[in-house]
Amino acid sequence: IFVGATLVSFLGLWDDRWGVGPLWKLLGQVGAAVILALSGVRIELFPWLWLNLALTVFWVVYITNAMNLLDNMDGLSGGVAAVAAAYILLLAAMSGQYLVGALAAALLGASLGFLIYNLNPASIFMGDSGALFIGFLLAALGIKLRFPNNYIIVTWMVPVLVLGLPIFDTALVIISRLRRGLNPLTTPGKDHISHRLADRGMTHREAVLTLYLVGCGLGMLAVFVTVLAVG
Repeated sequence: IFVGATLVSFLGLWDDRWGVGPLWKLLGQVGAAVILALSGVRIELFPWLWLNLALTVFWVVYITNAMNLLDNMDGLSGGVAAVAAAYILLLAAMSGQYLVGALAAALLGASLGFLIYNLNPASIFMGDSGALFIGFLLAALGIKLRFPNNYIIVTWMVPVLVLGLPIFDTALVIISRLRRGLNPLTTPGKDHISHRLADRGMTHREAVLTLYLVGCGLGMLAVFVTVLAVG
């Protein structure tokens, strides 16, 4: 996990400092995801190994980029990461996964410590280096969550719900930009959920806090799904 996270972090650092082409950036993220999958940290949803490996790479690359794309307002990506890490910590504690919980707790603490200085008006920014690192860790933590006494047809939804906000935001941006004939990942724009809330009269801080609440609601839904399936 840390080898892959460090790789994408240094890739983001290089991009922040000197710039990296989108293709090389994508290849680096795929390489980090492959390292993760081959080490045994992979989705095990289907009986076919190749399909599980492909799904793992897609999930990791998607979530890694989703957290990067979500970093479009002061405190947004860091706060959403803190909320997601908190719910992963709770879910890991519920299933007795103390190692997963410890890593989630470390990410939660780091995100909260960073958030103190990143809330609007921010004095520091995470850049691609921080956003890609956080996204990769959240993707890995989502894979590592296990519910052995539960139904896999239900529990696959748990990490999707916990990370539902960045997943939806990225899908919205991709669809919106494709409809306008733009490159969905390399074209900057004001078409994220946060920007849409601001366009409706919210201040930047109100938009960010609203999305925190959305993240909390999705996390509670993930907990509810887990408990309901066990019952």
